[in-house]
Amino acid sequence: MSDLEQNYVTWRNKYLRSYEDGLYVYYKEPKENLKEMTCSEAHGYGMLIAVSKRNQQDFDGLYRYFCRFRNSKGLMQWQQKADRHGKFVPGDEGGENCATDGDVDICTALFVAAKVWGRGGPHGEIDYRQAATELAGCIYQHCINHQTHMPLIGDWADPGDDAYLLTRPSDFILSGYLIFYYEDAQRKEQWGNVIAAIVNCVVGQLSLNPQTGLIADFLKLDKNSGLYYPAKGEVLESEHDKDYNWNSCRVPWRIGHYYMLTKDERVRPLLETQAHFFAGQLARGGGNGDCGIKAGYRLDGTSYVDYTDMAFVAPACFLFWLLGWNAQLEQIQREMKQLEATYFGETVVSAQNVVNIDVPKVNEIIHNKELLNITYTIIGTQTTNPPLNNYYPNSLNIDFVWTEHANSANTVSLQVSTGLNTNPYPGGSQNVQRKDSFRVPNCHFFSRYPPTTFDFSLVFTPIYNAVTSANGSIVEPTGTAQDRIIVPLAVLVDNSTFPKC
Repeated sequence: MSDLEQNYVTWRNKYLRSYEDGLYVYYKEPKENLKEMTCSEAHGYGMLIAVSKRNQQDFDGLYRYFCRFRNSKGLMQWQQKADRHGKFVPGDEGGENCATDGDVDICTALFVAAKVWGRGGPHGEIDYRQAATELAGCIYQHCINHQTHMPLIGDWADPGDDAYLLTRPSDFILSGYLIFYYEDAQRKEQWGNVIAAIVNCVVGQLSLNPQTGLIADFLKLDKNSGLYYPAKGEVLESEHDKDYNWNSCRVPWRIGHYYMLTKDERVRPLLETQAHFFAGQLARGGGNGDCGIKAGYRLDGTSYVDYTDMAFVAPACFLFWLLGWNAQLEQIQREMKQLEATYFGETVVSAQNVVNIDVPKVNEIIHNKELLNITYTIIGTQTTNPPLNNYYPNSLNIDFVWTEHANSANTVSLQVSTGLNTNPYPGGSQNVQRKDSFRVPNCHFFSRYPPTTFDFSLVFTPIYNAVTSANGSIVEPTGTAQDRIIVPLAVLVDNSTFPKC
């Protein structure tokens, strides 16, 4: 069993629980002994994980629970607690209302399920697309400010209320709104406006804090300028509503995932600024689980707590991976293994690739003229129905890349292989391991590009071909396309026979 599969099994066994005819994600720690059992945010994560793992039985159980706890506006009640008889009822703090992020993730998962399975339930009674489209309509009607096109903090924020002026960066789920744009034909233009408004907003936040790129937990609309600014104090949850806290810590992941799908260059400066900030924090870490990234910052980058949490570290880790910052990625992954597990952190980190690189390992030593073995694994999932596959790549390309230390713009590549097989095991019931090889250049090459001056890596790029429907039109992808994988290498050159090498 691969590490990814083991992580999923561990997560499922720890957090997925049953209630009546459905399943929910338990979001507290057992030692807390609290009556609150779950929330819509956790439920959305659970449905995304279930469909990404192609576990339809779990997905349908989660969907049934969602249906049981929809409110009068068609949205999921944001929190459930257990009463003294063990019955689940709405939580004390407006538990019957919705929180936007949970419903957006649930709706996203339903649209993906429509692509993967079409219908669900023992007799095909669940129409995922219809359910997703109806939920998207409820989200737009009750959770979007129709003047600014920005997400509201829930269906309970009414025009004229102070809460109606707020937006919460944990709701900036651009990849979800992108799926709505492609799949919810009735509101295509409106979802396009939402995407544009959020992108403009996060770009504006960078101009306010250009040294860190950090965004506050809550932003408030200035009626005169029509712009959103960080909250000036407690507006909903705590005194840290104005800081980078438990809501906005998801921004590197949420905005980064959108960038991975679209390569929208407007958001890249924000991601790079945040990555530079987190890299600086990482460099100050003390090891043994203290990676240097704290669980809360003021927007100027000063921390107000002295501890860390996976919920803050995992999004930064994703950012390093996305941008190809391999030194920071390797360091933060080492530190993450030492961190105490929590529901939120473990859930965020449960994202998976469908192609894993087994050999070579990161920073493996290679030698000139060596025949380097390459091994990669295609992760097995269940068979998709209908047969539309935008989850597995069609093929895999490999390039040998070298970059000058002093000038990252001086990057050159050599094609190693193209069109490598990425077909999964029939039925997706097990993993498939495949092999390739690469003849490392000779010492003449490394005399021109010496390892003292250049960094070397193998870059694995999944290739996704356009999918056409029966009428020949292009089908817009709805799954998560895997980004390239960069494996840094250490080169050891034998010059003993130079120049005959």
